[in-house]
Amino acid sequence: MTTRAASGARLLGDDVQHLVVWYHVLRTQRVDSTIIELAVEASGAGNVDDLTLCREQGPDEYWQVKASVDSTSPLTEAWLLEQPKGKLSLLQRLHASWVKLRPRHDQPPKIVLATTKAINPTDEVLGLRATLDARIVETLRLGTGTLAEARTRWADHLGVNENELLEFLECFEIRHALSEAEWREKVHDAAAGARVRTDDTAAAVAVQQVRNWVKAPRQRFTPAQLTATIDELGLRASTARPLFVVQALEHNPRASTAAYSLDWTDLFEGDDPRCRRAFANPIVARERIGAELAVARQRFRGAAACDIEVDGPMRLPLWFAIGAEFTSTAGFTVSAQARDGLWHSDASPNQQRDLEIILPDEAGDSIRRPWAVSVSFAIDIADDVDEYLSEALPNAYHLKARLPVPGRTALASLSHARAVMFQLRDELRALRRHLRPPELHLFMAMPGACALLLGNIWDRMPPTWTYWDMGEPGQYARALLVKN
Repeated sequence: MTTRAASGARLLGDDVQHLVVWYHVLRTQRVDSTIIELAVEASGAGNVDDLTLCREQGPDEYWQVKASVDSTSPLTEAWLLEQPKGKLSLLQRLHASWVKLRPRHDQPPKIVLATTKAINPTDEVLGLRATLDARIVETLRLGTGTLAEARTRWADHLGVNENELLEFLECFEIRHALSEAEWREKVHDAAAGARVRTDDTAAAVAVQQVRNWVKAPRQRFTPAQLTATIDELGLRASTARPLFVVQALEHNPRASTAAYSLDWTDLFEGDDPRCRRAFANPIVARERIGAELAVARQRFRGAAACDIEVDGPMRLPLWFAIGAEFTSTAGFTVSAQARDGLWHSDASPNQQRDLEIILPDEAGDSIRRPWAVSVSFAIDIADDVDEYLSEALPNAYHLKARLPVPGRTALASLSHARAVMFQLRDELRALRRHLRPPELHLFMAMPGACALLLGNIWDRMPPTWTYWDMGEPGQYARALLVKN
């Protein structure tokens, strides 16, 4: 059996604690963070003083970090309840800290036990814990037979009744089985999302800073103070853009390391990402998307982050709406991955303004009629849009914007894309002065990055409805209304 000497165990425990602390320092730098204060070795926190997180929303958190002394010793009920030499067990110490802390908070605080130990899957109690929220409360609350006996045993061990036990367990989480190496990986990912350097030297500097805090404990830090510390240590990755991930068609693994992320997968019909083409409840979805985009914009502006990378997966109306929310007139630069690299909205256009804009050849008064604008970059959609308009918007004035040969390579480069975007916007603005349309209906066939950049410059335009392509000839559905 492999064991670790006492000094080695202490060093391991220190290293893991320092990594846990620095990981949460980085989390305070996320645009969507609700942490308003972080403390190391906080005073008056009892046995859960390794890390304290005070939140603007939700319960405060108190962390106890325990590294495994024995690399083969799993996490079991016996380990939690063990009373070495008659001392209080780990569970008793955690519970006593929670009882002491609870009167100080409007919401019962959360107690988090972080350990490198892995739960023994054969343990009759912990082996059945919930895997989604790191808690055991529902296992014991609903358990019968052996688990009911465990519920009584735990309550007796803590000297409380079973209801009081469950009240504590509602606030108790076990973050288990993460080794030092895995915490280093988490720190690396969090650093990328916080625009902090991810190299080994930067990680060593960060851990040393936490050691210094531990040597001079009882310190509390706001996110702004931690931002200043990161900059003073020279850890800022100055060239990195904060990442904004929107999950609509399916989940994106980059969301966990993004500066800000939104999950809208529940707003769409269908389980298969390929079939998610429209909202299940359009009114609710539009209201939520508008509100959450407004909050995201405020968060990024509050963090002085105005050059943002956007990632999906999502369909064109959402790309366009995000670009319109983070508009250039508000001082934002947006970017997204395209086939030939990162497309960004501060790129200069070239002189290749080869967009064809075809006006309808029809009699009658076109002033103050709604516009339908089909933009054919990737494929020519004009006939499909005509078919849809004949039923849904027969009075619409259809302007057809297309590249000479729509297709995958129709946009030769980012600078070409920027050129035709500005050409489209400027010519529509000029027409608007004469025709005064009350609203515009926008149908797009282009790369997602292109729709994002088009939305970014879509100012001084009529209220604009975007449309989902429903995957069948002539079939579209209203998506989002963009106002500027």
